[in-house]
This record gives sequence, structure tokens and C-alpha cells, in this order.
Amino acid sequence: MRFSSSTSVQSSADSAVQPSRPSHLRQVNARGLLRLLREHSPCSKADLVRLSGLSAPTVSSAVAYLESLDLVENLGDGESSGGRPPEMLRFNATHGYVAGVDIGGTRLRMVLADLNGRIVTQWATQFTDQQRTPKAVCSLVHDGLKIMCQEASTSLKKVLHITVGAPGITNVDSGVVISAPNLRDWNNVPLRAMIERELGIRATIENDTNLAAVGEHWKGSASGIEDFLFVALGTGVGAGIFLRGRLHHGANWSAGEIGYAAVSGHSRQALEVHSPGQMERSIGGLGIEAEWKSLLSRVGQASVGELAKLRATEVFDLAVDGDRQAAQIVEYTAQILADCIVDLALSIDPEVVILGGGVGSHPELCRCTERLLARNEFAKPQVRSSSLGTQAQLYGAIYLSLAATEVHLLE
Repeated sequence: MRFSSSTSVQSSADSAVQPSRPSHLRQVNARGLLRLLREHSPCSKADLVRLSGLSAPTVSSAVAYLESLDLVENLGDGESSGGRPPEMLRFNATHGYVAGVDIGGTRLRMVLADLNGRIVTQWATQFTDQQRTPKAVCSLVHDGLKIMCQEASTSLKKVLHITVGAPGITNVDSGVVISAPNLRDWNNVPLRAMIERELGIRATIENDTNLAAVGEHWKGSASGIEDFLFVALGTGVGAGIFLRGRLHHGANWSAGEIGYAAVSGHSRQALEVHSPGQMERSIGGLGIEAEWKSLLSRVGQASVGELAKLRATEVFDLAVDGDRQAAQIVEYTAQILADCIVDLALSIDPEVVILGGGVGSHPELCRCTERLLARNEFAKPQVRSSSLGTQAQLYGAIYLSLAATEVHLLE
């Protein structure tokens, strides 16, 4: 399992040209072999010799070291190809666990996974008004992690890393959430420090839409795609940008904050970091629902039963069934979205745009947006619906936690 280009296996030839202490060489060899074992489990020592280019004694020594750390399981003899049956080894994925958290506008979702990235259990809860503050959310994360550990019959001490997705502009280096307008009192929140103090576990903090982009790149619709956009429409509106296979954050961590983009027909306003932007107000979930109610009022149907109470996705469903007013709302949303995608495509030229989020992944919106983009001769990236759905953020959180954990496994 490879987590980034910076964690590629170092060959024995690479090690040999750098003067190092024996203990350092053992760490380098063990780390490279552990990575190979994670990618190729189960395998034999002979397989590791062939894959790594290291000598048999070096591999045996490193494997013994990994076994002493409880990172390798001995599965016994494998099938013989004529000689002595090989001893088969497997990475011990339950040596520890990683956790992922998605802080939404209305609820908290969490996941626990083993060191192979296999989801073990999940937990979620709706926010009350009192639970939307940073301190209350940290307390909820602690409660949820304890519950998941109990369900997985493991200890909190075996959770090696946690990655938290925040719905706002986030400084990943400092772990500070600069602003999350859809929550309460989330301005310059030192979330990483708060989480680590609350849990006693290493933490990574990332923007939630960026996490969804990471998840789609790892396990979803962007697998194998180096340049793509993940655009999320839900309570909020945002984008995760991948360039040359890596997340692009920008100089001030606001790359992809398309919720603040201008909307045609509306005058450009000064951007306020602690308030929702123009595009989010227009085609975030609440904006779409407000436009639907306004349309019903204009056509004299404002008082028609439950129509005015429909959620954004329910309006889109109605459009699929042939309702003309609902189809206008889909067209309204898709036009604003397509205009934004074209502007982004003219700047960074992505191969694919993935539409996600509770509203954005609706098939009718994807179809209509793709039709509008297809009118262009260029700046018309392929449009795909998220294959991970609402799990994209959590998969992204697992991936980043696994990558962070790999660095510390041999400590």
C-alpha cells in the first residue's frame, strides 16, 4: 500500500551510497520491507528478497525486527514449488487503528479502520445547537471514538492517528480552522491542538472537501486521475483541487473555496471569511430550496401542500419524474455550477470534474451540468458523479491517517 510519492521504497543501492549508522540502515530496510509486505501480503521472505533487491540475511534480520514490534504475522508454511515450503508472512493490520472524522453542518460522522484501511466500524450523531462549538465537537469526537473502540473490541491506546475534516478554510500546517461559517464560533480555531489534547492521539486537520477529493483519488471516481476537481454541493459549496496527483491548497489555504465565487446576474460583493459566499447562498442546499419556493410563488403554487417543503434532492427527483418547475430548478443550479467549472477549467484544465455531496452527486444535476459543458469546444472536462457518495470524506481521512501513521510505525 503506497500513500504518497514521498514514501516510495528505498532500494539497497540507494542506501549503499549514503553513509549511515547500522541502526539507521536497519530502520530504512525495515520501513521499505514493511511497505512491500503491506502491498503484497501474504508473501515469503524469498518474495521480499526478490521485490526489494536486498540480501536474504538482511531481509531475515529486518523481518525479525518487524516481528518483534508485532507488525508481522507468521502464517506458517505456504505451498511448495518442489523444495522446502516457504514460510508465509502477512502485515499485522490490527497492530493499530486509525480514525477519520467529518464535521458537517448538521452532524458528526466518524469511522475506525485497521492499518490496511479496512473500515471496522462507524459512528454518527446529529448536532444540537449547543454541540456545534469547537469544544463541544472535540468532546463528541472523544465520545464517538470510545464507542467505536468498544464496538471493535479494542483499546483507545491502539488508535495511532486521527484525521478530522472541517467545513471551512483550514490551515493544514498549523491545524487551525480559519473559518467555518456553517458552524458556531469557528473562527481561528486551533483544532489540531484541541483534538490532540482531548484524545492524546496525533491528529491531522484538513478541509472536508479536500478530504473527499483524497478519498475519490484513493478509492473512487478519480482513481488514477492526476488532474481533477471534486466539487461538493450540500449544506455548503466547495471544491478540492488535485494537480499532478497532489492536493492544491494555495498560498493562503483558500484554493477551492468556490462557495465565494461570483454568480452571473448578481453584483460582486466583498468577500467576508466568516460569512457564506455568493455561490453557496445560491446553490447550496438552502439556496436551492429558497429558489424553489420563490419559483412556486411566482407561478402561484406557493400554498400547494408539501411542495414548498421539499429538500433540494427531492426537487431534483421531481424533475426526473417530469415536473417542469422542478426541471427549471435543476437547470438554474446546473447553469451556475457549469459557469464556475468553466472558469476553473480555463485556469487549471482538469481532466475530470467529480460532483459530490448530498446535493451535488444527484444524477439529474450531473446530467444537466455535463450537457451545458458539452456546448463548449474546449474547457469542457468530463463530469462524473462521486462513487463514494457521503463516504468520500471519511475515506480521505482514513488515507491521510494511514500515511501519517506509516512514518511512526517503527518508533
